[in-house]
Amino acid sequence: MMFSPDVTLDHPRVAYAIGRARGTAVQRNRLRRQIKAVLRERGASVPKGRYLIGARVPAVSVTYPQVHDEIVELMKKSRELT
Repeated sequence: MMFSPDVTLDHPRVAYAIGRARGTAVQRNRLRRQIKAVLRERGASVPKGRYLIGARVPAVSVTYPQVHDEIVELMKKSRELT
């Protein structure tokens, strides 16, 4: 995940980089929806800025709890860097 803080934004802006090597379109879209759900769930605790979220493991092998834990951990690290 890459993060660029920008307090002038009304809400966080998120882009996804999940390549074809990570699974079929259905699998990649499922992963994207899971990430969106985590960000929606976190709501106001997501710092304003621009995010680029990518996948390094095959999308088929990732469960929602794993996605949740990874995104939360990455958000904590991004706050430490700003």
